[in-house]
Amino acid sequence: MRLQKIITTLLISLFTASICHGQAAILVLIFGDKVASENFHLSLDVGANTSFYSNAPGDVKVGWNFGLGTHTKISDKFQLVAEFKMISDRGRRNTTKILPIPNFADSLISEINTSWDIRYFDVPILVRYSVSDSWHFGTGPQFSFLNKATEITELDLKNGNEATINQDIKNSFKTVNYNWAFEVVKSFGKVREGKGLDLRLRYVFGLSNVVNDNASVSSRADILQFIVTIPFIETQPKSN
Repeated sequence: MRLQKIITTLLISLFTASICHGQAAILVLIFGDKVASENFHLSLDVGANTSFYSNAPGDVKVGWNFGLGTHTKISDKFQLVAEFKMISDRGRRNTTKILPIPNFADSLISEINTSWDIRYFDVPILVRYSVSDSWHFGTGPQFSFLNKATEITELDLKNGNEATINQDIKNSFKTVNYNWAFEVVKSFGKVREGKGLDLRLRYVFGLSNVVNDNASVSSRADILQFIVTIPFIETQPKSN
């Protein structure tokens, strides 16, 4: 078994429990090499997200991104990279509450800690330029579709007990966000023999308000992503 497939299997084992679209990842693992050519190949992507909300009190919360990529060769220097990220976390810690606590409960609470658990389905479409076999730069639009938004409120009660309230806040956020992405890519290994690994640092600028117009604040969300990409490329063996 190739080193690439060993690494991929380990990644899937680590994240399958939290990935509702794990079947798609397994299909890429099985069939990625079969559909690959010099002009087109698939990839498996996994990494970490940190999100920065403007005009929204709170602290950065690290989350995951996971998805599949398609890579189409345009020329010797340019590629079109379209990705389908089934998981893209945009959580936030120590936020202000969007939904209120019932008035009768105020006298029972000594401390409130609120966080957001927000997840999107991302579709970035990037044009990548290769400076060399090892270094690449990419840019392009990203469309983000809201998957879930939950407000998690942890309560310390005056009687010494603790409680947690999970409330759906999807109605407070827009279902579609528009962004623009920039990334730097470092390639390791002999990618064209199916043994490579790409490390990608991507910054995504939010171009639109992520909260609904009836909300009390207006906020954009920028995302910093660190992504590990395993490409599936096969080349025909050279004939003697």
